[in-house]
Amino acid sequence: MKKNSLNLLSGIVLGIVFLLLWLRMINWPEFLGFFKKFDLKSVILFSAFYVLAYLFRSLRWKLIMNPIEKLKTSESFYIFMTGLLVNYLIPIRAGEVAKSFILKVRRNIPISSSLPTVFIDKISDLFPIVLIMILIPLTSIKLNSTLYIIIGLLFVIFIFLIAFLFFAVNHHQKALKILNFFLKFIPAKLRDKTTTFFENFVNGMSVMKNRRQDNILVYLLTLCSVFSEAIYIFAVFKSFGAEISFAKILFGYTLMNLTYILPTPPAQLGSNQFMWVLIFSFALGVDKNLTSAAVTFSHLLTSIWIFLIGAISLISLKIKITDLFPKFKK
Repeated sequence: MKKNSLNLLSGIVLGIVFLLLWLRMINWPEFLGFFKKFDLKSVILFSAFYVLAYLFRSLRWKLIMNPIEKLKTSESFYIFMTGLLVNYLIPIRAGEVAKSFILKVRRNIPISSSLPTVFIDKISDLFPIVLIMILIPLTSIKLNSTLYIIIGLLFVIFIFLIAFLFFAVNHHQKALKILNFFLKFIPAKLRDKTTTFFENFVNGMSVMKNRRQDNILVYLLTLCSVFSEAIYIFAVFKSFGAEISFAKILFGYTLMNLTYILPTPPAQLGSNQFMWVLIFSFALGVDKNLTSAAVTFSHLLTSIWIFLIGAISLISLKIKITDLFPKFKK
């Protein structure tokens, strides 16, 4: 509980720092001026592509889950959106565990069996870093040192996780031996339960083994979600009058999305604003006040979507949000 409270406090402090940095960049008269001439109806219409992106991701997770449990499309979407809502509220990725917890309650699937599917699903979210590498030489993008560091860090994380997954699947017994070595340092009272949990987790990592067609579909669905969100963000910038190509939007928002694997404040407040300006203004050349107006409106609109669909998902799953939080305080 103390650790989670510390993580929450760290996230809030991080958000305040990012928010203050962003506020110092804004010219308020110019910032407010962009709201007087933007196309509201167009943005709301195209925000359907933002929701569609999460439908693609929920279908991807459903596909990964198939050998363990065949979920209905609606159920996988509701569980996925509930996890997204929890992630939005708690900056410790509690939403990933929430998905497994819901499956435990609804389908009696052990958390150690479903959690590897969530882990593999998150690794899939990092796959677009490859797209970023392809787009850099194809577009006239000038990256500063900060963006090079972010891209490099994300690429290293992606390679490490892919290597870990490959090792766990193809060198199963060695992975268990390494795991058992580290578990020796855990108190004897907890060791048996912890050992069983992590052994099941390692076993579950092979869920995508010998599923070549499904692996291809997983990454195709990932790309579909990336392009779907990029269409929405392109509409947002165009509605505020930005002159920017779709390729640059695809690059910028894909990179923005990848940064979500790093620690973020509750509701990404502050970090979203700062990172948008860093990527779209300093790297892609869009006016920083226009970018700030775009991120402010987009953040508000997507928050409404997340809370609305998250609430509908909770009702459909017959779960209260308060039933989920206590599990992360223990």
